[in-house]
Amino acid sequence: MEAYYEFQIKCNEEFKDNLIAELAEENFEGFEENEEGFSAFIPQSLFDKDVFEKILTHYNINPNSVPQNTIQQQNWNAQWEASFESITIGNDIIVKAPFHELDSKYKYEIIIQPKNTFGTGHHETTQLVLQMMLNTDFKNKNVFDYGCGTGVLSIFASMLGADKILAIDIDDWSAENIMENCALNSVTTIEFKKGDLAIVEQTNFDMILANINKNILLGSFEKLSQMMNSNAQLIISGFYSTDLDDLKSAAEKHNLKFIQHLTKNEWCAAKFVK
Repeated sequence: MEAYYEFQIKCNEEFKDNLIAELAEENFEGFEENEEGFSAFIPQSLFDKDVFEKILTHYNINPNSVPQNTIQQQNWNAQWEASFESITIGNDIIVKAPFHELDSKYKYEIIIQPKNTFGTGHHETTQLVLQMMLNTDFKNKNVFDYGCGTGVLSIFASMLGADKILAIDIDDWSAENIMENCALNSVTTIEFKKGDLAIVEQTNFDMILANINKNILLGSFEKLSQMMNSNAQLIISGFYSTDLDDLKSAAEKHNLKFIQHLTKNEWCAAKFVK
């Protein structure tokens, strides 16, 4: 069995997500966040030292200051599963891994096979979107999940009664993971396509979910609005509360009216209607 490298990276909270995203694109398979930063895990055969050091240097992190450990695969699996805790949103939703025990007290149980930190429910933005979705009518809706990751938002939309769901992402790992998670949750209404917004031709969505980041959202409002039916809703996240006013102003220029927002630990989610 192949061993893994573990790198213990200290970094500022403000760019932690971007750094994790870049490492995920370079074959890192798991991340454990902590108060000082995070640990990143990669199979030894997939590790490229030059690329890794280039990424760290871009964020002003000295590669020589990053502790490195070697973990055998069986220990890596045990460590990852032991550290992966289920997430609850209020009294209604639990996001759990297949190896967690059942908990019947929750109305909605979403099973996500943890292969990457994104979309597992642990980040505040994912939790905020799930919370906002809980109080939104998805019954018989045509839904678009922009930047779907593991598919947790698409899967929950299906559980809430969505008729059709198109999910897209630019990452290779997402294609495999979202289909695996659909099977774990017995969901058959999701179509996945790899790519960015340019590959989407549909213009009749009733609901759009976009948990990405501020800059991508600012550049996407025009096309997202064109893809939406009249009275369709848009739920966005992936940005800080301090960015909400900028996003509201940009959205309103494209006929998207602000409805409400939720916050958690300085992160924000917002809902708009066309």
